[in-house]
Amino acid sequence: MTLYVENLSKKFPVNDFYSLRDVDLTVEKGEIVGLIGENGAGKSTFLKLIAKALRPTTGKIEYNGIDINKKENVLEDFGIMIETVFYPEMTVMENMMFYLELHNKNEYRDNIQKTLELVGLWKAKKRKPGDFSFGMKQRMALALALVTEPEFLLLDEPFVGLDPIGVGNLIGILKEWSKTRDISMIISSHQLGELEELCNRYVYIEDGRLKESIAHQASGVLLVHLTAENKALSFLGLENIKLLPGNILEITEKDNVDLNRIFTELGEKNLIKTIEVKENNLKDYFKG
Repeated sequence: MTLYVENLSKKFPVNDFYSLRDVDLTVEKGEIVGLIGENGAGKSTFLKLIAKALRPTTGKIEYNGIDINKKENVLEDFGIMIETVFYPEMTVMENMMFYLELHNKNEYRDNIQKTLELVGLWKAKKRKPGDFSFGMKQRMALALALVTEPEFLLLDEPFVGLDPIGVGNLIGILKEWSKTRDISMIISSHQLGELEELCNRYVYIEDGRLKESIAHQASGVLLVHLTAENKALSFLGLENIKLLPGNILEITEKDNVDLNRIFTELGEKNLIKTIEVKENNLKDYFKG
């Protein structure tokens, strides 16, 4: 067991209601859990409680058997993206270097370039994020969460601001980390197709309560819409991958392919128009 949450509740002094009430959750090592719910349901409050940005009113949170609110540095191996926390007057590169120095993790400096390339910020490494758009600020926060290759990830809307290739690459690297390094994740997002491509299961929060835990249905499918007709795809070495009418490349979990390589090679040849993730039934949990 990695993360254990029991009877977790949060009531802010200015409110006469609980923002989160009696939530129980266990996240096993290597598990990717999608957190879904409407705006204001309590998702961000839940993530902030796990990240120790808030203290619970009642309940407890344990990581590897240790109460996170009773001991320091329990979350040292966490990568956290909940709010866009960085220094706006420092460049992207300076932010990355300072983050590693602040957390005594300078051994990960060699990860900076590949992390910034993953989130599409390498070319902007000398720019100051204070002038960034909202989407670029999200990417800056995501880079900080990923650079140390953490053992547990807490990600709030990590796909915002990424282009289709960036979304595909991020999904690929997170799935690879889960498979090869057994890292655990809780990911909150309104982009349900991306969650369905990535997660093992989902938890649905409504009015501050965890209403349901939903098992993953292994039918997630990536549809890569290509830019040109009749392009030979033999260079990908994907004999078993379907090319659908309308020049759409269909990739399923059972195909067991290297998504990073596929997206890189297609992107270099300017063959990607859009990437779509087929959704299962998560949208049925939303009334609006």
